[in-house]
Amino acid sequence: MKSAVVASLAVLAALPLSGCIHGKSYSSLSGDYIGTGTFNRIEIGETTEAWVLAALGEPTRKSKLQDGELWAYEYERTERSKGSVLLIIGGSSSEESSGGTYVEIKDGVVTDAWRD
Repeated sequence: MKSAVVASLAVLAALPLSGCIHGKSYSSLSGDYIGTGTFNRIEIGETTEAWVLAALGEPTRKSKLQDGELWAYEYERTERSKGSVLLIIGGSSSEESSGGTYVEIKDGVVTDAWRD
């Protein structure tokens, strides 16, 4: 019984503080992010250069290879968060990451594709 009373008092004491904690976070993408569903539709030896261009758009950059081209779709992701307690103690963080989707094309057909 005593522990139930202590627990109830702890909950009641914390209620006024619950509105004093504030936080928010968001993320943003820039560049050419290719979603998993679209990427998974690429079939090595089957998918054509025309399909890649129509579905993925112009790549961020193209590089000539000995017997073909490498198309790169690169992006950057930024994740930010902010928070405060009692409007006195505050903090924020920001994290950036980058990645890409790469498609190798030879004679108008995809010969390799990968993501990092």
